[in-house]
Amino acid sequence: MEYTIKPLLLGKFKGSKGQMTYFVDYEKEIWIPMVAWYIKGGDKHVLVDTGLSSPAIQRYLFGRPYEEIASFEEALNALGLTPGDIDIVIQTHLHYDHCGNTTKCTRAKVIVQEEEIKFAYSAHALFAGSYNLEYLKDLRFRVVAGDREILDGIRVLHLPGHSPGTQAVAVDTKQGTVAISGFCCVKDNMYPPEKMRVKWPVIAPGVSVNSLQAFDSALRLKSSADIVIPQHAIEFAEMAEIPS
Repeated sequence: MEYTIKPLLLGKFKGSKGQMTYFVDYEKEIWIPMVAWYIKGGDKHVLVDTGLSSPAIQRYLFGRPYEEIASFEEALNALGLTPGDIDIVIQTHLHYDHCGNTTKCTRAKVIVQEEEIKFAYSAHALFAGSYNLEYLKDLRFRVVAGDREILDGIRVLHLPGHSPGTQAVAVDTKQGTVAISGFCCVKDNMYPPEKMRVKWPVIAPGVSVNSLQAFDSALRLKSSADIVIPQHAIEFAEMAEIPS
């Protein structure tokens, strides 16, 4: 089975690049996209994450600039779908900005790592603000532990560090394995500037429960895919289809 991935860009906000890149570029401001990813090609309607739409996202931005592109419903309608058509949602993790629309997918099985759902319901005080349990109510969770095949040609890879149960989603395409990172990052995380590569072949996410694990997970992901889609890279979020 060969798939393509269609980014559903809901909006974007201005934030510090250092939120994505560990100890690097905190002074640089970038656009950070809110994205759901539709996997096209099989007989099931599959989303990776559902993003968070306006006005809900505004409560987390503390006045930072935000540009709305489309509501969740509008983004799906452009594909001829509604939230009720979605069969499977693969949650890379359960931070509010990745699962804010999942309850709208009332038929969907929601794939989540066991370690992630445990942490979401008993998060350490440092990370409690990253989770909103209202977004998890009445979801039809299918809990997995570790790497798993979800459908023919679609796999999850457990990559802890950013959160305990972060998982990447690896998809078979005409250009090989394309993986949605799962952890929050931009292109520099996977492909650091040349001057940094001698010591850091990858850059860990800027926000992690365990930075050492996060670094190792990024390194594992880079070696596991032909193309990595960094979860918050605006240049990937604005593409029509991946691979193009």
